[in-house]
Amino acid sequence: MSHEIKIEKKASEVIQPKNVDEAHHAIRTRQDLSGADLRGMPLGNINAVGAVLRKTDLAGADLSHGLLINANFYKASLHGTAAHNTIILGGDLVKTRFTETDLSHSAIIGADAQEASFEGANLHNAALVSTNLKDADFTRAKLTDARLAGLDVTGADFTGANLTGARAYNINWEQAKVAPGMIPEPILKLPAWAWSILIGGFLGIISLVIYGLVRRKKNRA
Repeated sequence: MSHEIKIEKKASEVIQPKNVDEAHHAIRTRQDLSGADLRGMPLGNINAVGAVLRKTDLAGADLSHGLLINANFYKASLHGTAAHNTIILGGDLVKTRFTETDLSHSAIIGADAQEASFEGANLHNAALVSTNLKDADFTRAKLTDARLAGLDVTGADFTGANLTGARAYNINWEQAKVAPGMIPEPILKLPAWAWSILIGGFLGIISLVIYGLVRRKKNRA
């Protein structure tokens, strides 16, 4: 879990992109955008590794069709952001505000999203995998047809969440603060060794994606 930033940046120290091109470049080059105002910016189709977006205001921005690996969104605001068809792999989503965010057809994999708020978010047909969701808020979230696997939902609140058609694997719903009114059916009933093979293959594909991004970045340099 992230620690609170004890020393806040002065306003003069905050990197503030002046336009979309500057914002794209700053995100891709891992510039520290902590506290920056990127509200409403069209930042779709962005591929980035290690983006630093702590406490960044991305409300109403467009992050759709992106690939964000090990991004730091600690306490960032993505209220009403368009983040559909986006993959968030790893990274810090602690206390991130995804309220009313469109995360449909997206995937959050291997991230730390403790105390994150997904209140009223659209997670239709999304995939949440191997992610820490302790004390997360899914009040009134739309999780229809979602795929959920290996999640820690201790203390999470699913009050009024819609999980119609959702499927789940390896989740202890009894640990939630408020469990879903409708507990999802299992994704597949496979032996443990079969799941190990599937997960291993998936991680191999992700490794190739990361390698391709890093290699492309070096070629551009």
